[in-house]
Amino acid sequence: MKRQTGDILFQAESTYADLLLRKGVKLRLLESLVFVVGMLLASGYFDTRTTTFKILAFAIAIAVVGLSPFVYKAVLRPRYTLTKTHLIISLAGKEREIPLSEVEPLIEGRHIYKLNGKNESLMVSREFLTHLNERLSYFRKKGKR
Repeated sequence: MKRQTGDILFQAESTYADLLLRKGVKLRLLESLVFVVGMLLASGYFDTRTTTFKILAFAIAIAVVGLSPFVYKAVLRPRYTLTKTHLIISLAGKEREIPLSEVEPLIEGRHIYKLNGKNESLMVSREFLTHLNERLSYFRKKGKR
């Protein structure tokens, strides 16, 4: 459902730093898997006790951790939109609209939230998370009245 511009309170796209620091569990597991595959391939070509292998292992680790946010940004194209009543998450062209009543921060000041009963990491800036927390506190105060 397309929202009118007046409904949007804040909109943000994930930056390199957001993707590097606020990855979810699935993305971290994928990175680990890519690293293990890289190490297995390298061990097939080089003796594991050589300095060359150790330097290559270090290079693989830096490449996986350092380049993965570029790949995530190109593939996932993460975009987050906060409206008066919903949080809209767009990943890989798929848009999810979550009512703010179904959004709950798990740890204050962190990027992990409970969305529709599932724990998820929001790969977005602190500024966006601040706006989201303010809106959520508004909803909690409104619900207590």
